[in-house]
Amino acid sequence: MDISNLSGIVTATPTPIKDGNVDVSSVKELARYLLANGATGLAPIGGTGEYISLSEQQKVDMVRATVEAVDGAIPTIAGLIAPGLGEVFDSGKRILDAGADGLLVTTPFYVRPTQQGVIDYFKAISDTLDTDLVLYEFPYRTGVSLTAETVQALGETTRIVAMKACNADAGLQMRVLEAAGDKIAILSGDEDVYPLHLAAGAKGGLFASSCIIPKVWNRITELGQENRTKEALELHSRIRPFLKLIFSEHNPIPLKAALRILGRPCGEAMLPLLSASAETEAQLVKMLPEMEALEASL
Repeated sequence: MDISNLSGIVTATPTPIKDGNVDVSSVKELARYLLANGATGLAPIGGTGEYISLSEQQKVDMVRATVEAVDGAIPTIAGLIAPGLGEVFDSGKRILDAGADGLLVTTPFYVRPTQQGVIDYFKAISDTLDTDLVLYEFPYRTGVSLTAETVQALGETTRIVAMKACNADAGLQMRVLEAAGDKIAILSGDEDVYPLHLAAGAKGGLFASSCIIPKVWNRITELGQENRTKEALELHSRIRPFLKLIFSEHNPIPLKAALRILGRPCGEAMLPLLSASAETEAQLVKMLPEMEALEASL
């Protein structure tokens, strides 16, 4: 499936593990729910999917189950969080063989490469793996921040067709949109300031919390795309306390707890992550009915 024109809300999904294996029925139930509620794509086995805690077989099984569930209706863009090309090539080929329509690839971490190093890295991936790529920039995790010029060059010289932008530097985000927004689809990765990214030209968002409130995010997107920024901000303000809570512990710890509370269990977080604290659980039990009511109103 073509992923060159991504827009709207692509949802990052958690990986349910049961007795050491991917819980395929839970994967498919959540994927079909998100499809029915307006997701324009699904992104399994990224950070939300606990990529670094999964075995190679679990990654393949998670991707295959997601692809089967959506049955070609929307693209499956699988995460690929690796420090170097060896793992990227090996894992990428297996993930693509499992049916992924594209790969969400982080900048390499630990080594902290130069800007040119990042460009050459993605060129090598583009030359080796037969698929389009979504660039995942997340300096908080990788230690690598890309300049607007680098993103522009990547859009011009590689198979990158979109970007999940998670840089907290708002000025840089604006420069990236100006430099590369006509070359690749810039998707916000920052739930907290999403209406502002839409106003600046983002095509949509790639979020984890849309597992819980997909209709809210769809409506905010519609308002932003219609240049009704004030209304988008007003609706967004109603979910900001929930966003603070859903990321109050390392993602996807609160997300998995919330899904279990809502009757869509996705297992517990995997080591080295722990289950949600009692305080977080209690706050979720208190806040989720309000989010469900807001969803139902849209």
